[in-house]
Amino acid sequence: MSGFVDWLSHSLHVVLGFGAAGAAIIALSVGKGSKLHKQAGWIFSVFMLVAAITAWQFMIARPLPLAMIQATVTIYALGTAVLALNPHWRHARRGEIAFALLIGLLMASAWFTSARLFMGGINLWPAPLLLSAILGYFFILDVRYLRRQDVPKIDRVRRHALRMALAVSETVRAPMLTFSDELGVPFPAIVFGTFLLIPIIFFAFAPKDKRAAAA
Repeated sequence: MSGFVDWLSHSLHVVLGFGAAGAAIIALSVGKGSKLHKQAGWIFSVFMLVAAITAWQFMIARPLPLAMIQATVTIYALGTAVLALNPHWRHARRGEIAFALLIGLLMASAWFTSARLFMGGINLWPAPLLLSAILGYFFILDVRYLRRQDVPKIDRVRRHALRMALAVSETVRAPMLTFSDELGVPFPAIVFGTFLLIPIIFFAFAPKDKRAAAA
């Protein structure tokens, strides 16, 4: 029975991952704020959330630190993206604080991992240090955002766009890591190279002014 459950979970994870990728392409291709954009965005968010949860389920049996971080970052990205556009939701503020603490914890964990590798004379220490810096960037943005009393809609929409770009980068990163041997691309190149998608997507699709944000 457990074998069937594992197979079902893996199959669901793969199907939802590809479905989320398709929804992301649609959301990026249509007019921002349109009905189709919102529907595709919700499908992407739900599919990626379930995929991240199933990934965590796999980690219970076979812990993989990088996969755990990926799944957690995905949940953080989706949560903060959704809450950015829905500040009126009950406990939205508490949720944003919780997500900020989550990314801060991941940042600290990556930093301590780097420190341990450095002290142990292992030359892989720059990788978690760089990851800590990337996560730290989002943590700093969260702290600055949470300190503001009144956030204009343009800033909330841009916050949403940046977090969605982060989630999309995770969508691309996961299958590339799985098939890294077939692709012939080193692990570090995939892990950090896909982070470059974030500024590309953000600057290409985030609203530039208040009129675009109001669309």
